[in-house]
Amino acid sequence: MEAKTKTPVTAAAKREVSQSQTLARKLAKVAPDEDPAHVAAAIVVFATETIKRSAHDLREARAYLEGMREAIDALLVGAFPSPEQEKNS
Repeated sequence: MEAKTKTPVTAAAKREVSQSQTLARKLAKVAPDEDPAHVAAAIVVFATETIKRSAHDLREARAYLEGMREAIDALLVGAFPSPEQEKNS
């Protein structure tokens, strides 16, 4: 796995993460006992509908999807740190 360089976090990015965390907390309140796979599928359906309204073509929609993939990957890496990362913490 290649090392990624850290990029500075902008205020806009921090706001977006904060808004996403707020939405996640709301979802957790209304569906606390749901299967995580079902919740993830519902989020994908919602995201698809949202992207469909925002994107002008398939290329732009795929760009949204790539951004989401990178964000999900970063969240998972943070949630499941490697043994090396845990030692350095």
